[in-house]
Amino acid sequence: MTLQNVLPWILRAQQEGWAVGAFNANTLEQVQAIVLAAQAETAPAILQVSHRALAYIGSGNEIQGLKYIAAIGKTAAESVTAPIALHLDHGTESEVIQAIALGFTSVMFDGENLSYEENVSITKRLCEIACFNGVCMEAELGEVPKPDGKAYDESSIALTQPDEAVRFVEATGVDTFAVALGSVHGLKTKQISLDLDRLVMIRDRVSVPLVLHGSSGVADHDIKKGVALGLCKVNVATQLSQAFTGTVRDVLGKDKELVDPRKYLAQGRSAQIEIVRERIRFLGASGKAGTFL
Repeated sequence: MTLQNVLPWILRAQQEGWAVGAFNANTLEQVQAIVLAAQAETAPAILQVSHRALAYIGSGNEIQGLKYIAAIGKTAAESVTAPIALHLDHGTESEVIQAIALGFTSVMFDGENLSYEENVSITKRLCEIACFNGVCMEAELGEVPKPDGKAYDESSIALTQPDEAVRFVEATGVDTFAVALGSVHGLKTKQISLDLDRLVMIRDRVSVPLVLHGSSGVADHDIKKGVALGLCKVNVATQLSQAFTGTVRDVLGKDKELVDPRKYLAQGRSAQIEIVRERIRFLGASGKAGTFL
């Protein structure tokens, strides 16, 4: 299929109490694993690439990375019958505009380091561009830290404030809204509990679909409760890389003579297919593709 706009899936998930999985990719094999898993589960899935991954994919040039992933994402979506969206995660203003021009069907602007007023102004302008081009627009208020293995102060994390969330969504016109409930990017163990009371307050006052970032470090029972309370898009990254890299490490450890990348990367791809399939089932999205085919 051609790349799809994710918003109809997310709105349906919001109505029915499940969530669409958004899966990060850094390599061709990870892209393939995501679309093949969606195909196997007859599920809609979001293939997403982060701002930091763009530099890697583009050999240090983020815009070149966007061009690479736009071409790869289109080909990947066309290789399966499951509905696939291509999403830019945590993009800058210029990256969001470029991604829309290149055919991404969903984008997220990250204004975390801006003042509230600047964040609103730029997000609103980008929403207008995205809407005109039929692209789903996501933005975030609050902080989901990216510690990269370093220590961080959990008590200092800026969580999404319900009153501010209402003002932000109304002022910007975003299609989907990422909320900070205590999750952290990049954690390798499921150690975080979400502020579900805060989620309830936001859900009661904000009508647009809500997004969870940093799910790999969140306890599964909290994710499950969060979905039941209104989270409709759940981002997954570190869990995928753990499955992929762990398998490659095992394969190379067992065969010191192995040098053909195809042989160990294929094993990593297979491992990631299985974890993506498991997350799709966990989020309740398995079998939900029929309406969007």
